[in-house]
Formats: sequence, C-alpha cells, structure tokens
Amino acid sequence: MRSLDVHFHVVPPAFADAVRRGVFVAAVHTERSGGVERMVYHAPPDVVLEPGTALRPDLYDERLILEGVTRRGLDVAVIGPSPEEFYYWVEPALGARIAAAQNDGMAELVRAHPDRFVGLATLPMQDPERAAAELDRAVTELGLRGAEICTHVNGRDLDHPGLRPVYAAAERLAVPLFLHPQNWGDMRRLQDYALWNLAGFPLETALAASRLIMGAVFEQFPRLRVILAHGGGYLPYQVGRLDQGYAARRAAKGRLRRRPSEYLANLYWDSLTHNALSLRFLLDRVGDGHVVIGSDYPFDMGDARPVDTVRALGLPQDVEEKVLVKNLAGLLGL
Repeated sequence: MRSLDVHFHVVPPAFADAVRRGVFVAAVHTERSGGVERMVYHAPPDVVLEPGTALRPDLYDERLILEGVTRRGLDVAVIGPSPEEFYYWVEPALGARIAAAQNDGMAELVRAHPDRFVGLATLPMQDPERAAAELDRAVTELGLRGAEICTHVNGRDLDHPGLRPVYAAAERLAVPLFLHPQNWGDMRRLQDYALWNLAGFPLETALAASRLIMGAVFEQFPRLRVILAHGGGYLPYQVGRLDQGYAARRAAKGRLRRRPSEYLANLYWDSLTHNALSLRFLLDRVGDGHVVIGSDYPFDMGDARPVDTVRALGLPQDVEEKVLVKNLAGLLGL
C-alpha cells in the first residue's frame, strides 16, 4: 500500500436501499425528480443541512466508488459518511438504529473489497452512551478503524462534558476520530457565494478543534487522536493566537497545564488545502508526521488527484511516504 485517503465519503448501498424502502421514514426518505434522486430529511426547522443533497450514484454504487479510488491515484480509501448523514437531530433510539445500519453497510463494503477500503463508523452522538457503545461494536465486531463525527452535536460543542464517554471509548479502543464540519446557527452572513462551505467549513473545524484544546479534552484524554478535515481550517495559521491568549487572559487558561500549541500532538490534519503554499505551511507548522491525504470524494470541493498534489511538493522520499500512507496507516493500526 502506497497511498491511503482519510476523507472519502460514501453512502453504503445497503443503507441507501433501506432508506428507499422506507425503513427510516421518520427521519429520511428519497424522492426522484428530473432524473435526480434526493435524500429528503425530516429535520427540525432550526437544523442546518447542506442544500441539494442528491443521492448520487458515485456515493453508493460500488463500481463507481472503486473507480473513484483508482482515478485519484489511491491504493486504499478510508470510507465514511457525508456530513448530512450524521442524523444527530433524530431521537436517540432511532439515531442508534440509523448509525448501526450505516456501520453494518460500511463493514459490508470493507469485507467485499478489503484491499481497497477501510471503514470509519458513524455514531449517534446525541446520546453519548449509545455512541460509545456503537463505537465499541463497530471496532470490535465489525472491524471498522475509527469514527467520523461532526464539529458539533446539534449545536453543542465538542468540549461539552456529556460527550466524554465517546472520547473515553475512542482512547480505550486506540482508534482516531475524524472530525468533519457541518454548519450550525445563524447562517445569514454565509448564505451568499456558497460561503457556508467556502468559509463556514474551515471556520467550523478551527472552532471545534480549538474547543477540544481549550476545553481540556486532550488534557483529560491524552491518548485521544483527532483528524481534522480541510487542512484543519484556519487553526494552523492562528494557533499562536491561542498561545497568546493563554499567556495574557485568565479566561483562556482554564484547566490547561500547557500552552495550547503543545496539544497539537493530539491532532492530525488532512492535505485538502487547495494550495501548494498552504500545504507546505501545514507540514512546517504541525510536522510531517501529522499530515495525511484527504480527497473529499466525490464532491466538487475535493481534490481529484490528492496523491499528485503531495508528490508535486517535491518532498524528501521519507516525508512523502509519511503523508501518503505511513501516518494514517499507523493511526488506524493497519
């Protein structure tokens, strides 16, 4: 294995079929119009979901997914859900059923193509005890290698004490959490120009990771490992500001025993920066042992050639191998 991608979205075929059959109709159903099949979510009106959620064939068709892996120059893809498929807004028992169905489907894809896929679980984070139990099942029974979670849980930030059971389970199982943004709250300033994605997603990631650091989550769970999508958003460039606040402002000190930047060892960052200068800076700032490939398959804000993007930097061979495969393989225990 020479290349491994952490940021690869799919909808397991078995889960897509279950939605079409109306198994989870209280939360979601599909509709087809104009030749396009769409997921129609029955979310409360205050829940922000991505617009235009088409159930595209390249999300659920195994042949097209495998073609996508090959076309991106990848040997293996770490498959996980799209952010609108988190379903944190449904009642907990239904959320647990939906997560279990998705995870069973992910595991089925991995078993069918063990040389091309590694699986991440989704978790019913609205009920942390259920989420911790599902993570345990996904890892120990299904063979998945970690979980993908959102930057918030229905607007509740990731440093909330109630979420500790999930972090404890991930630390005990020695599996990483892949953090993927989804906007929340007042979106009026982000509605134009697709800024809900272009600026909102990097901001969400930076805010969520900052709260994990400043809220002492890594202080309490020192072996917890979190992978950040989209190059970590704005955090790598401004982590010095967290250190300055820690030194200058009592409110920023909290329960931290060390400067915020010293907790970067708990964080890993995908390569999806869309710019060679930014990716070079990321490698310099966080270290070549903490950057992994991220393509954001199959969406238009992704990188269609993530392996070529890394190779174009002209890195030393040992550094290139770390970014392309070794860092992530080590995190996932491969």
